[in-house]
Amino acid sequence: MQLTKPKMVIFDAGRTLMNYKEINIRKGIEAYFPYIISNPHNYSIEEIEKQDDEIFGIFDLCRENRFEIPVKNKLRLLFDLLEIQLSISLDEVAKIEWEEDPVIEAVNHAAELLRWLIEKKIKTAVISNIDYSGTLLKEKLKEIYPENQFEFMIASSDYGVMKPNHYIFQAGIVKSGLEAKDIWYVGDKVELGEK
Repeated sequence: MQLTKPKMVIFDAGRTLMNYKEINIRKGIEAYFPYIISNPHNYSIEEIEKQDDEIFGIFDLCRENRFEIPVKNKLRLLFDLLEIQLSISLDEVAKIEWEEDPVIEAVNHAAELLRWLIEKKIKTAVISNIDYSGTLLKEKLKEIYPENQFEFMIASSDYGVMKPNHYIFQAGIVKSGLEAKDIWYVGDKVELGEK
């Protein structure tokens, strides 16, 4: 079978367009801690981190079964269990975690590839398994690749299902307005979609 030039290339984000250098939950907690306005049990950063780790472990079970729970839901459960109230919204807390927690950098040569695709008039988009929102993903990719021209971004957190579930890819095909045969997908894993 001969490959034909694609009309669109859809990228994964993690380890394809961006690398996570480190993940440090404590940095995220330290960053939103000043916004706590009610902490009746006087939980320390360390105690919040311990509870956060336990809750994240429960959410990991969902991920193993290819379901994505938004990080905002994890935060809601965490704060309700600890009876913590903040002066900012859960979306704002998630953004603070996103900005403070993972150190993210561009993948080598990805910027050059994206520029080349723009020159060749090949459209680009993103489908990624991520528990942070598609809005935050879009902001981060704009920061890393300011010249990007992604047509759309699909985050598994916004859909509730993860790759390789075929529905998430089907949503990308529909959003592209193209036929599947005209789209290439580029990621860091070879994994067939589920039927």
